[in-house]
Amino acid sequence: MGYNFPALYFETTRVCNLKCSSCMTGSNDTRWVKEMHPRELSFDQIRDLVLKPAKNLGVVAVGWSGGEFLMRKDAMDLLRLTDDLGYMSKICSNCELLTREKLLEIKEATRGRCTIAVGLNSIDERNEKTRDATPDRTLEVLDLCRELKIDRHVIVTISKENTKSFDDTVQYLVDRRISYNRSPHVARNSGCDQFHAMAFTREELEKNFHPTLRRHVNGYVSYTPFFLSPELHAQVSGGAANGLVPQNPPIGCWAGTWITINPEGDVSVCPVLLDTLSAGNVREKPLDKLVNESELFRRIVDRSQLGGKCGKCRYQYTCGGCRAMALYHTGDYMNEDPTCFFDPVDKTTVSEYEEETNRLFKKYLIIARHAGAYKRPA
Repeated sequence: MGYNFPALYFETTRVCNLKCSSCMTGSNDTRWVKEMHPRELSFDQIRDLVLKPAKNLGVVAVGWSGGEFLMRKDAMDLLRLTDDLGYMSKICSNCELLTREKLLEIKEATRGRCTIAVGLNSIDERNEKTRDATPDRTLEVLDLCRELKIDRHVIVTISKENTKSFDDTVQYLVDRRISYNRSPHVARNSGCDQFHAMAFTREELEKNFHPTLRRHVNGYVSYTPFFLSPELHAQVSGGAANGLVPQNPPIGCWAGTWITINPEGDVSVCPVLLDTLSAGNVREKPLDKLVNESELFRRIVDRSQLGGKCGKCRYQYTCGGCRAMALYHTGDYMNEDPTCFFDPVDKTTVSEYEEETNRLFKKYLIIARHAGAYKRPA
């Protein structure tokens, strides 16, 4: 395909040590987990069919998730292998196993080239409604990481439940210089029954979430709508907008920027689309060959094919709309994102937030360079 996918997100196990009603995998369905467990990829399969071929796709970082990745008996071996192959590691965890000793073990296995990523939807009691846990343990782990000099990251799932607390939660993270990203609540496995009751609306996105996302530079720019001038991105990236998902750095919807894999080896374009869209299984062909021959990946990286208002928007290239919201609300992952509150007449319609977005984006480039997501063009 001649296109780089810098991030690999890997759900290596469906086993979880905490029952959570908002878990986005099926790990809280005991019967289903027992049925699927024998089909999970082995260490050798992960090495030969995923990690080694991923080098040919431009992958630089591997996110380990689950279920609970740390419940795999070979978790530390996989982290050592990841480091040996030259990848950074991001360990996504529900925090229950992240003791001081375990964090030190992770740091040693990765030689410090790791990030601990935890979920925190709200810093108050509302967190319990969506994660079945108080935020105290998560905040304790974040403090431990700071003490042990381990990079830390927070994933905030946005839904109706945290419309009012979102700003306070993000401010808490910003004050402590903790990076974060937003993830939309979706109809995935155990979240399916709650989707229509909990999914945010375009009005809630406009009034509650987007103003906060626009205000802070250390919230990874993986949110939509993203009103970055396509001319500015072309200037800083060293290339003209060609209709493909932008890189150097990636912005807007990250579908098409990373490769995602479930425990059984099925490959998709986004973690929250893993159970809905599949490009095939690595048992059929190695990851690099599968991705390069996939019609799904070929379409998802081509934003010139977007439909509806996304297809006539000035920010079609630099935003792209959320492909997950397009799929779960309309049934077509290339359709417009119905949660977007911007209604362009055509590609000459400029958002009132473009200047603000451009200004913050220039500051973000400093963070992106430090994280290895951006290199100044020669």
